[in-house]
Amino acid sequence: MRQDITSNTDMLLRFSVSNYRGFRESIGIDLTDKKNYQFGKECVRGDFLDKVIIVGANGAGKTNLGYAMVDIISTLTGYSRDIGQCDGECFVNGNGDSDHALFHYEFTYQGTYITYEYGKRSPEEIVSEKLIIDRVIIFDYSVDDLAHGNYHLERVDAAKIDINTLDGKKALLRRIIEETYQDRYSVIRAISDFASHTLYYRAMWKKDEHIGIIDEDDDLDRFILGNGYIGELTAFLRDVGAVENEIVGVDGRLMIRTAHRDIPFDKAASRGTMILCRLYCWIKRCIDKDALIFFDDFDDMFHYRPAERAIRNIISSNRAICIFVTHNTGLISNDFLRPDCCFILEDGRISSLASRTDKDLRRGHNLEKMLREGEFDRPSEEE
Repeated sequence: MRQDITSNTDMLLRFSVSNYRGFRESIGIDLTDKKNYQFGKECVRGDFLDKVIIVGANGAGKTNLGYAMVDIISTLTGYSRDIGQCDGECFVNGNGDSDHALFHYEFTYQGTYITYEYGKRSPEEIVSEKLIIDRVIIFDYSVDDLAHGNYHLERVDAAKIDINTLDGKKALLRRIIEETYQDRYSVIRAISDFASHTLYYRAMWKKDEHIGIIDEDDDLDRFILGNGYIGELTAFLRDVGAVENEIVGVDGRLMIRTAHRDIPFDKAASRGTMILCRLYCWIKRCIDKDALIFFDDFDDMFHYRPAERAIRNIISSNRAICIFVTHNTGLISNDFLRPDCCFILEDGRISSLASRTDKDLRRGHNLEKMLREGEFDRPSEEE
């Protein structure tokens, strides 16, 4: 049973999606399912989970989950970078009974409880939309029913938006955001900020893939040098990757200073070091954003120690909700996480380790060993 939210913590509470890509049934993650552990408190914010990790086999749907969670970016900002999620042929599940996918978000903002839900027939076509604030329906409509008068829009009169112009090409909430004034403390502004500050990030060798935050190509040298981050980057590479280099800026380029000459950083650095460097840049871009960062297999090219150190660094320094997706079961640990922050994605369901066992999990338990030995293979009774 879902509890009422009275905390003043501002964040995403729950997300679910159905009939989307590989997910025929509804699948989601509940960040309110916090247990009473006395350790790992840096992974929670108030009564909610703030830093979580998801493991799953190949083909389980981890990337599709990330695409779904950040769909709100394109829906409310219009920004979209096609890295696979914009394929219209794969957007709606091929085995579902509906012709559209349904996205469901629940937030809290300064004690206010918000539900925003919308349906899409394709990456660009809105078919329905609903906004509820503290149990009051602000609007609820489907494009197909507008002509028949079946809608609830009476709470958006102040926006002066003609309902006859709602054709599915642009979300009503996006139009309210763009066409009306919202002060910095408004609920509408809070939802808009969440969408514009959210990030999907996937580390690649030559160039990262991302959705959100900035609508431009990543320029590592310009970002580091333009913001005076050389010292911080050097410390990050040393602490996370055990990389000991003197990095300097010369004529707008990052260089490694050696005894006899300066060598271009992007030519001399290893693949892992380059990915760590770009990861640092994204951490810095998002560090003050109260939104969501979805790290999709960011550690694929990392040794297990840099992967662990990177997560520790992000947990300790970032205000955003962070979801780490990985194949590396070594990151399932009570050393810097906790059982209710470690999730398994399989068979179209997401559930935490804490909900998959009757055992009283303590800090001293080796979660990875228990996972490999099958302790968490048994689904909970609630499932």
